[in-house]
Amino acid sequence: MKTRLIPILTAALAAGTTFTAFADLPQLDSAQFAYKYEMVERPDQQDLDGGGANDFTGWGAAFSLGIGKDVGSIKIDASSNGKYLVSNQDVGTAGDGWRSMAASSTTGFTVEARVKVTACTGANGAICIEAGPSDSKVYARLNLFGNKIGWNGTDLKEMNTSEWHTYRITREGGKAVHSVYVDGELVAENLGTGFTYNNSTLYRMLLGSPGSGWTGKAEVAWLRFHKGAYAPLTPDDKSRRKSSSDFLVQYEMNSNDGCFATDGNAKQSGTEWTASVGTAPTVSLNNWLSMNPNGKNTAYWVTKDAVWKSIVTPSTPYTVEFRTKIKDCNIAGIDRSLNFLIGTSGPVASLFVGTHTVEWQVDDSMGHNIILDATSNNTDAWHTFRITYSGGGRHAFTVWRDGVKIGEDLVDCTNFYSNNTLSVVRFGVVSTKTHGGEFDIDYIRWDTTGAYDWKDPRKGLQIKIR
Repeated sequence: MKTRLIPILTAALAAGTTFTAFADLPQLDSAQFAYKYEMVERPDQQDLDGGGANDFTGWGAAFSLGIGKDVGSIKIDASSNGKYLVSNQDVGTAGDGWRSMAASSTTGFTVEARVKVTACTGANGAICIEAGPSDSKVYARLNLFGNKIGWNGTDLKEMNTSEWHTYRITREGGKAVHSVYVDGELVAENLGTGFTYNNSTLYRMLLGSPGSGWTGKAEVAWLRFHKGAYAPLTPDDKSRRKSSSDFLVQYEMNSNDGCFATDGNAKQSGTEWTASVGTAPTVSLNNWLSMNPNGKNTAYWVTKDAVWKSIVTPSTPYTVEFRTKIKDCNIAGIDRSLNFLIGTSGPVASLFVGTHTVEWQVDDSMGHNIILDATSNNTDAWHTFRITYSGGGRHAFTVWRDGVKIGEDLVDCTNFYSNNTLSVVRFGVVSTKTHGGEFDIDYIRWDTTGAYDWKDPRKGLQIKIR
């Protein structure tokens, strides 16, 4: 069977054209896979199959959980050869996750990992993703080198593996053939043997450097696998994009919105929001909410249960978008920020928007924040921020600013709010020690039917008369 390498054909290069193809497989998002090892927790301390034992073995000094800005990933240091996580033992004993799934040559399988290679040198300097069924000596092995990926001596694609990429390997049921995808794009199909074992019952799932002579270092955000061969969702699928003007829930902050219109009291409330304010913000004549606690008070809004808490769960994918202009948040020489928080009785997103910075709160004991953007000016005009949550076990978020993705695969900061039973949308100044200033909010909109990529708002019909 002839192997097809997809990325760029020679003739296409000559013509200045690239071709993309997809294996003829059904599509499935890895967020729906049966086995998902999200690296906010050690995979050797998880029992997803319920077999009474942890699903992986091999954790040692070569592995570590990320902290601070690296929360949500593990680090692999296999520079001294043969360091790997493996799942291949008998059911009911440590390392039984892959075997419990019972993928065979008849069923096929799909394996996906999100990996960033940090160091690989030498001919066998690579991090490997390896998997094989119970009844075949033909195994899949994808090698991630420093500047390319390979399969059994064949280079599949030259690329910068030192950046985060999502790698998927599929094995079709009834065929000893594999396909490889990178970031949703098909790189190669009809691949044969990645590696052959004499022991056909080895039946293992491996991540790392498999033996003597193989060295490499990497960070891993997740490892997921599923019975059956599935292609990823089509990249940039328009069905996954949505303008906030089409969202299910929209709060426009105008003078007709009873949730936010000024009622003359220090505390304001509507049927769907409650507020805690010092100096009462007002809805301006230009139809936006102006907030000015004067650096001495808190001022924030919180959704009532029926609006948010009764609708979302930790497994609910959602998208929240807000449009704001930072007017002045420099108080006593300290640059403060507007806080926007989304809680779902588990995963919590907490975003800080200052004059020139956008920061993400990290769930670690050090109290670090990730700076997503430190160069843009948030005071010069209105700017739109979108937070998407994919649902499921990883609790990962993505942040957009004016249509540009500035943070991806961000983990939640639940521990910071573990004493609160947070399941709300909240925005404003919640602590004058870290927040404060003067802000305008144009709208807040959300949709709980999915995590939607950015889509430019629809423009009205324009007619030009010459």
